[in-house]
Amino acid sequence: MILAISGSLRRDSLNSAALRAAARAAARSALEVVIDTSPAILPPFSPDLESEPPEPVLRFRRACECAEAILLAVPEYAFGIPGAFKNALDWTVGSGSLYRKPIALLSVAPPGRGAHVTQALDAVFTGLDGDVAHYVVPVVAADRGADGEVRDPRIVEALQAVVTELWAHARSRSAETQTPLRSVRHT
Repeated sequence: MILAISGSLRRDSLNSAALRAAARAAARSALEVVIDTSPAILPPFSPDLESEPPEPVLRFRRACECAEAILLAVPEYAFGIPGAFKNALDWTVGSGSLYRKPIALLSVAPPGRGAHVTQALDAVFTGLDGDVAHYVVPVVAADRGADGEVRDPRIVEALQAVVTELWAHARSRSAETQTPLRSVRHT
């Protein structure tokens, strides 16, 4: 199972819509992508709570640990990582629930945007020893249907390719062999 997490709490988030489209596309290939919305409900990280984390934190950590791979779509906010998403990442540090996990970082921003969040996330995932690959699948308003969902067949196909490659990588990895994912740009 691939766990998909949006870095945006916005109701009409382009990042969340892209993850939903990726999940729908993956299902057509019998791949399971589960979207997790935990960043919206996690309490602020506190090292004082590490010994007895609140139940939402335990559920989020378990979801991360059980996933064979992680698919993230994170917007740039104030030249960095949105606060609620960074908070979610902070809760995984003590548990090691993302340690060496295959992670696909999906950028749906227009070309030339999102470099700051990518750099910030790279720094975090270096600390978590994440197996990160970057994917660029720009999504614009015209790629969305009247319902706000990503409908453009080219975009959906590119998202399915991301999920398929992430899944193949996760399945082929063994404890002894750590082959990093490659970064891909879909336009």
